[in-house]
Amino acid sequence: MVRLLALQAAAALLTWAVFAQLGLAAAPWPFALGCAVLAMLSAPALHHGRWWRVIHFVFPLATTATLQLALPAWFWLAAFALLAVVYGGVLKSGVPLYLSNRHALAHLGRCLPAGARFVDLGAGTGTVLAWLVRHRPDVRACGVEAAWLPWLIGRLRFAARRDVQWVREDLFAHPLADYDVVYAYLSPVAMPALWQKLRRELPHGALFISNSFAIPDQPPLERIAVGDWKRSELLVWQR
Repeated sequence: MVRLLALQAAAALLTWAVFAQLGLAAAPWPFALGCAVLAMLSAPALHHGRWWRVIHFVFPLATTATLQLALPAWFWLAAFALLAVVYGGVLKSGVPLYLSNRHALAHLGRCLPAGARFVDLGAGTGTVLAWLVRHRPDVRACGVEAAWLPWLIGRLRFAARRDVQWVREDLFAHPLADYDVVYAYLSPVAMPALWQKLRRELPHGALFISNSFAIPDQPPLERIAVGDWKRSELLVWQR
């Protein structure tokens, strides 16, 4: 988030300087478009993943559009409250809400041993566990989520199921010694600390599968191309 805002601020300053040099009026939409293009072109210098280019391009245009609407003050309070219950822990953990798509889940299902004890760290709304219930009922699944609203959605989703364990807890506090497979779709920020936890707690022979995000200086045992538009991968390590 800090890098996103810093890059957007730099793009805005550079756009303003270009407009001033050319003697152009900094009208809202031309100015926003200039910021969007500069931020998009600069994004690879600070971020990995092509989707960051889209985020940086859309951000100034969406901000300008929102300001043009002149929304009442209560709208921003409501938006802040909604973001707090969905992304409440992101400032502490550096982990936003990512949902695994059907391509990743199909490959994940093929990686799981029969009868595996499985945990999804940062389970969001329970997308992975819901897929396992339908396609891999032999797997004993647990989901760990800290943010209130995603956890509540998952809690309602699995309220009638005794074969799914759904836990509201910090993913770094949840013990891993009883699992055969640990799955996570987190962020680059969280991976070094998670690797240290895995080294301490994961039993011998157990698998760790990360959606998209690598562990620094730890080559995976296997890379599985997901086949989606983001060119995602499942990265597999074995303890």
